[in-house]
Amino acid sequence: MNEKHIPNPIILISQRVDYLEDRNETRDSIDQGLSRWVTAAQAIPVSLPNILSKIQLIDLLTQIQPAGIILSGGNNIGEYCERDQTEKNLLDWAKLNKIPVLGICRGMQFIGVWSGAALTAVKGHTAVKHEITGTLNAVVNSYHDFSLDKTPDGFSPLAFSQDGHLEAMKSNSEWPCEAWMWHPERENFFDSKWLMRFRTLMKLS
Repeated sequence: MNEKHIPNPIILISQRVDYLEDRNETRDSIDQGLSRWVTAAQAIPVSLPNILSKIQLIDLLTQIQPAGIILSGGNNIGEYCERDQTEKNLLDWAKLNKIPVLGICRGMQFIGVWSGAALTAVKGHTAVKHEITGTLNAVVNSYHDFSLDKTPDGFSPLAFSQDGHLEAMKSNSEWPCEAWMWHPERENFFDSKWLMRFRTLMKLS
């Protein structure tokens, strides 16, 4: 007797915006490494376009019923208003419906700004590895020029860099939301620690 196939859960991923001047094209894109990281966590990645109205986005979310959402890296906040609006709508919907969210790099910055924090410029955090300490302790990669000026209301810090900048945080409420300033998908070998933490956050295990 054949066993019933249980489909993998869907994780919706926001995309960066890239403008190609030589082609006069504006593209949504995502690093395949992030999709591979999600599949390594035994979920199905689905990329979200940045051109949907709020009504269209909610319609899509209602139909897909994702297990969780990732706000990906890339772009500075304010660089492309369509992305900012898409991610705001995503967070509003996810918090209302208690859908798990993970913010990665810019994703953490956006969650922080959306929650009332501001960005501050940092030095020495681009294309390096450094130690983080706190509830989470590790050596992580770093690819950002901005950090949050504080832990936003409704969140608790999980880790700080050695120079005192917030590197990870989690929601204090029943809404499962975390944010990391590093890119777990940019490692040659995915760290099982972050995959398992992601699976737990998304309630995949």
